[in-house]
Amino acid sequence: MDKLLLGVQSQTIDLCSYDSIPSSVNISFYFFYGNDDSESRFMPTDILRESFYLALLEFPILVGRLEIDSSGHAKLVVDRSNLNIPEFNESLSNMHIRGLQASKFSWDALPEGANSKGVLNTANSRGDIKPANVHAVRLLDNSGIVLYVSIAHYAVDGIGCCEFVGWWAEIHQWVCLGRPINKLPACHCHFERSILRSCLPDDRKALDAPTRELITGTGPLVRWLAWVSPKTRAKLFKASFLLGSVSVKGHVFHIPTTRLASLRALVQECVPSDVCLSNNDVLTALLTMVVAQSEAESKREAASANYLSSLVSYLFPAMYEPDSRFVTQVVCDMRPRLPGLSAARFTGNSALTCCLTSSMESLTCDINEQSLARVAKSARQLVDGVVPQYIGQHIDTLHEDQTRFMCPSTYAVTKATLLLTNQSRFPLYQADFGNGIPTWVSPIQTFFPNFSSILPAHPMAGGYAIYISMAERAMARILQNKFWMSMVDKVY
Repeated sequence: MDKLLLGVQSQTIDLCSYDSIPSSVNISFYFFYGNDDSESRFMPTDILRESFYLALLEFPILVGRLEIDSSGHAKLVVDRSNLNIPEFNESLSNMHIRGLQASKFSWDALPEGANSKGVLNTANSRGDIKPANVHAVRLLDNSGIVLYVSIAHYAVDGIGCCEFVGWWAEIHQWVCLGRPINKLPACHCHFERSILRSCLPDDRKALDAPTRELITGTGPLVRWLAWVSPKTRAKLFKASFLLGSVSVKGHVFHIPTTRLASLRALVQECVPSDVCLSNNDVLTALLTMVVAQSEAESKREAASANYLSSLVSYLFPAMYEPDSRFVTQVVCDMRPRLPGLSAARFTGNSALTCCLTSSMESLTCDINEQSLARVAKSARQLVDGVVPQYIGQHIDTLHEDQTRFMCPSTYAVTKATLLLTNQSRFPLYQADFGNGIPTWVSPIQTFFPNFSSILPAHPMAGGYAIYISMAERAMARILQNKFWMSMVDKVY
């Protein structure tokens, strides 16, 4: 801690609209590590804590305080005399690593209180919004440890979160080996948001209409939510969850390499020879159809669930009318499209969302290689269009109005939609604290409804882990979808 207090310099870090869009949300993962060699000094808590604070020296953005000026511009203020020190908690559990392994690391088997923060980045009991929170749960007989890591999305994106955890692990190894602290190597990650614009070309490419609607659909609700403070906004989102009647359910599935390869080959045969589909295109198509069908079926079911629903359906038919369009919000990382960002190891939010729009009729038919090919081809065309000039126009359009960062959050209120992010390139299984990579890495139990992420599976397992968070009624329909369940194995 002393090194942190002495080493961090006061500074102000300007944020951008891409940071403000997810500003009320945390990036959270559970990292499970097993003490396979029964070492007495397995990931010792004192060194975990010390190395955590040392890692913050290269990530000063995680000790800043979020401030919004009168124009709505967000910034993180790092004041070395008043640092916003992240929370590092530790606890002991009577759960053995073997119990977690037997349950396939099910959320139901997690030690009580392992998730100490949750989805929303709300203020703590002292009224502070902490940019990072860690809970280290040491398992019975020192058989392993569960690291719950939660980082405010306004500070970093998923890649940035993994960069921090990886750097923390590297320092932990350094300290465990007894190497001098003053000889620590530099991390060479960059968080200055100005890097983003410096990587853009001068010319622009027009946005497609659905994507433009996503980020420009301002209105009274958007402007009001953009105007309130981050603390108030997080409270409002939390209250909407608590007071809402929709119960959200999450599940993790695994799709093996062989099954996906077979499906991709079949779907590829149904598109023109000049269209080369990726695994992501096929998974995007599959998830789009599965979620759209679950939404349509659950909406019909809700309309006839009870007398009150039937009456409301009769009086206000629009509430239960089938949606004619379905929108998959496809999250695209700018790094591979703007090489300068990758070279700089940029840790800020650098993902834009574009819209894959399909007719509900085309998605609610039988799922087979032909129907998947139609959606996968559209997904490929959409993603291929996200070139540097398109990114530049997306950035310009979003920043034309300081309130537009709230548009994506309110978009799904009136649309049938799925927010889909491919996180399979996240280096989740590279964080080695000295005893090997994680045995398993898991997202948190529930996120927002109509959300899915494609995650890397453990290197020994291959394939992909797929996380889906849906309203409970819609999730039940997904579990009954025969095509989906034939392609995946439910992990938990």
